[in-house]
Amino acid sequence: MEFLCLSKDTLVDWSLLPQVELVSDSEDNVEVATAKVREQHWREEEAKRQEEEAKAERQRQKEVQKAEEVQKAEEAQRQEEEYRAEMACQTEIARR
Repeated sequence: MEFLCLSKDTLVDWSLLPQVELVSDSEDNVEVATAKVREQHWREEEAKRQEEEAKAERQRQKEVQKAEEVQKAEEAQRQEEEYRAEMACQTEIARR
């Protein structure tokens, strides 16, 4: 890499240098602050979305558990009815 030594009297052809957009500190600060606000907003939205998903999952699990309990209760009732019918049948047979 070559270095140029320029004195205060050296003339520079600025048109040969790449175009650079100059930004003031205040503009830069606004852009940084805006980016931070966007990032914070995104994080809040993401946290809210995750909480809603977790809440929906908990609700779904409650519904599944309730359905399983209903199914178990129905099965127990069916078995009880079968047992009573069998007992009634055996009692009838014993009476004959």
